[in-house]
Amino acid sequence: KLNSLTRIADTKSSCNKNMTLLHFMADTCENKFRECLFLEADLPHVKDAAKVNMKELEKDMTQLRSGMKECGREVEFYRSQPVTNGDRYLPVMKEFMTMASVRLAELEDLFVDMKARFDRVCRLFCEDPTTTASDEFFGIFDHFITTFGDARADNENAKKKIEEEEKIAKQHQEMRMRTLERKKSNAGRLTNGHPVQNGNQQPGQGQDQTEFDDLISALRTGDVFGENIDKFKRNRKSRTSPPRVERMESLLRERSKERILN
Repeated sequence: KLNSLTRIADTKSSCNKNMTLLHFMADTCENKFRECLFLEADLPHVKDAAKVNMKELEKDMTQLRSGMKECGREVEFYRSQPVTNGDRYLPVMKEFMTMASVRLAELEDLFVDMKARFDRVCRLFCEDPTTTASDEFFGIFDHFITTFGDARADNENAKKKIEEEEKIAKQHQEMRMRTLERKKSNAGRLTNGHPVQNGNQQPGQGQDQTEFDDLISALRTGDVFGENIDKFKRNRKSRTSPPRVERMESLLRERSKERILN
């Protein structure tokens, strides 16, 4: 039945609650059957047709016919009456009846053609034209075209969201890599006993700046939370401890003092 088109959007995926059968159809048409994406352009009058009820039109046509017959009887009545000097009612009504009869005949032809076309399209979709209301029939197509466009928009927004998440994840990965490289570089300088300082910096200022940069990077990457907090503390402790060469010189000075005292 044709009304099954309205239930496509109600069939949801078991994996993704935001994905329906209509979203899947829209994505499939987007990738494989792009000629099916232009339903609204192919059926431009469906929205207007969904506002028209065939039975109401038939009632209007019946009223027009009755009105024309009433006008004809009134004209015939005035013809049998004596003509009053200056009375233009009869000539005006005759002119109106002539023009209105032609217009009504045209409307009759259009109405008969419309009913024949509606009967054919109903049978094309296996619907009974005698029990199917025209506004409901075309309303199904209008609803489907509207929801199909909404599904396409949802798919496009979902793709943009995925692309944005991938972009953010890539930026976080690059930030982690830069943080690891900086940590390795600082660890290498401390191991060799040759910490690099800027000429404009005071002693210890470069080390404080490095600690601050590492802390900011750890906050951004999440290393400062959870199990990685111990690793961060160990790295900081290793940076604040004196270099190996300085510890050896301090030990030698203590031994020299002991020899002099002895």
